[in-house]
Amino acid sequence: MTPPEETQLPPPDDELPPPPTDLAENAKSYGEIKTKKSGLSATMKRAFTIFEKDLSTMAKHGLISAVILFIFLATIFNIMSFAMSETMRFNIGESGDGGDGPGTLPNSNDHTSPIAIAGPSRSVTSGTMVVLDASASTDNEALIYYIWTFNENSREIELYGETVQYRFYAIGNYEVTLIVVDSSWNMNETHTSVTVTAASSDNQPPNANGGNEQSINAGSYLTLDGANSTDNVLVTNWTWIFRDYQNRLERALYGVNPTYRCENAGDLNFQLIVRDSAGNVGMGGTTVHVMPSGPNPTPPQARMNIDNQVSVGDEVQLDASESFDDQGAIRDYIWFVGHNSTVRTLNGETTSFIAEEQGMYEIFLAVRDNSGNVGVEENEVLVYPAGIDPDTISWTSTPFGTDVSFNLLTYVYGIALLSSVIFVGGLFAKGFTHEITKGTIKVLFFGPISVTTMIFSKILYPIFVAPIFIFPLMVISLTVFEQSLGDILMITLVSYLLTVVTMVAAAFGSCLLYVGAKRMVLKPSIVSRMFMYLSLLGTLTVFEWLAFVLDQWQQTTRWNAMYLDYSGIAVLSPFHQGGMLLSNAIIGTDWALDLWTFVIPLVLIVGGTLASKRLYSDMFSRE
Repeated sequence: MTPPEETQLPPPDDELPPPPTDLAENAKSYGEIKTKKSGLSATMKRAFTIFEKDLSTMAKHGLISAVILFIFLATIFNIMSFAMSETMRFNIGESGDGGDGPGTLPNSNDHTSPIAIAGPSRSVTSGTMVVLDASASTDNEALIYYIWTFNENSREIELYGETVQYRFYAIGNYEVTLIVVDSSWNMNETHTSVTVTAASSDNQPPNANGGNEQSINAGSYLTLDGANSTDNVLVTNWTWIFRDYQNRLERALYGVNPTYRCENAGDLNFQLIVRDSAGNVGMGGTTVHVMPSGPNPTPPQARMNIDNQVSVGDEVQLDASESFDDQGAIRDYIWFVGHNSTVRTLNGETTSFIAEEQGMYEIFLAVRDNSGNVGVEENEVLVYPAGIDPDTISWTSTPFGTDVSFNLLTYVYGIALLSSVIFVGGLFAKGFTHEITKGTIKVLFFGPISVTTMIFSKILYPIFVAPIFIFPLMVISLTVFEQSLGDILMITLVSYLLTVVTMVAAAFGSCLLYVGAKRMVLKPSIVSRMFMYLSLLGTLTVFEWLAFVLDQWQQTTRWNAMYLDYSGIAVLSPFHQGGMLLSNAIIGTDWALDLWTFVIPLVLIVGGTLASKRLYSDMFSRE
């Protein structure tokens, strides 16, 4: 029989360790478990916490892309703006329609050419004073210049004024050209003719004899001799035409034996025109060789520095300080300032004159050394009407001077919208992409966006960050136009705000899509960008800009015709409404606000919020 096992007894009390005396004092205490509070303030607090946590991660991904995009767009926009400024800026000698002559003045909306009427053709006898009358010419604003030109004995004659007089002596047919210019520098020309017949039965021209060639030193006086000219009746007039200053500046002498001081080394080719009392003309000539008065045969180099575009009343500074001579000595600086039918002479290395009238001033500089060698340079100064800043392109300026509604404001507003959509939409999509990559918000694939997460983590980020890039980008890109900084910032602000409203409305609208389809048909980021890009493309301002560029590139009118036929699709675009708002504020045009463009985004935002709350009752209390 197996003995029973011995029962294990507990140790006596005196063998157990004493209980700790501070057990109650060291006991841990736990606070009361708090539940999440609901309500607007609690939701806002949690939302900002989410935004703060996501900001650093999204910034690491989004800001690098934004900086690279900023540099790229700044380069592209600067190239575009420079090219656009060249097509919009007034250029001397280039008309708005691509022809010869100046184009429309800056800051002018008038692209309508005047109508030039020179009067009927006529036939007169030699010695008759002919009146040329352009008073029948018309313009939609005001005519300011009348220029008459014709050739007489191989010499171009220019007369200025609405009504001018000229006595025609030489027998022949004269084609007279009239050019009229309006206050916006639009031009038009027409022609008339004057036929000059002999004043008597004498039709035998005289024989012109200008004498033998001569050689003299620079600085000496020349005496010309036309006494050997003959006629079957009598020579009544001797006219000597020549060009001095390296054959550049036309001069005229009159009489049988005129004198002239030849201060400039070089050859002078004199054309002698003799005329009898019947108006018959004979032509001859002679050459005078003007030799340098010293051992230096090399002419100096004339260099002038002037402002080519000024306003009426401005003082035009003439500077020849960059002119030089190989011997280091320039003796004379002579300036000839021609305007209309007058030429004034100025002297000095630096000098000036007051531009008292609107129009073109021809500037001629001659520099002469001690040996009589001369160097010349020619330039032009265009004087604008008072109040026009030639360095600033107006908001209403159109490319190439063509009469289209697309202007500088359209261009600037277009790139402001483009940069806003790229940055706001791009950063917005970047935030969604980051969350999808992390896989922490599966609802993006299967349900509407969490209102809390979307508003503060995904919308606040681009709203706050995008302006850091958009506004400097616009200021840098538009400096070439020299416009008011306030206007540029206002255009950019309108573009930015409209982009934000469109983006937020599209994001909340994706919640409404879920209500109807019971599933997320498109990702919210795709919906948002799609709404913005379609609205941008449908905007009249950008639509017309693209149509104009394509027509200029392809030399067609197809795209503008398409714009005229289908531009109505953009009437409800908030971007189009913003363009009309800016046109009214900056240019002063009339416009009518279409409230639907602002009601629709409001409905999308409110409806999307209510849809989210209805489908997910705890949506507003989520972390």
